Amino acid sequence: MLTVQVVAPDGVRWSGNARGVTVPSVSGSLGILPRHEPVAAVLAAGVVRVRPATGDPVEVTVTGGFVVVDDDEVSVLADGTVAPGDA
Repeated sequence: MLTVQVVAPDGVRWSGNARGVTVPSVSGSLGILPRHEPVAAVLAAGVVRVRPATGDPVEVTVTGGFVVVDDDEVSVLADGTVAPGDA
């Protein structure tokens, strides 16, 4: 299980346990599952998709930023997020 935080300058957008995360990196889509190798990557504008441990998938549109993965912890540090309907 992953521990995930999606954070923007104005607050936490999502936090909790997840089975997987997909982020839009500048090198392409990056899928993250438990036991992923440590990595830091630059985010492109796009959609972060989280598959929570329970419940429906969560999508957060980001304008860029960074993602850091280490020891089953995923930190998405977004430059900004776009609310549904504002895109």
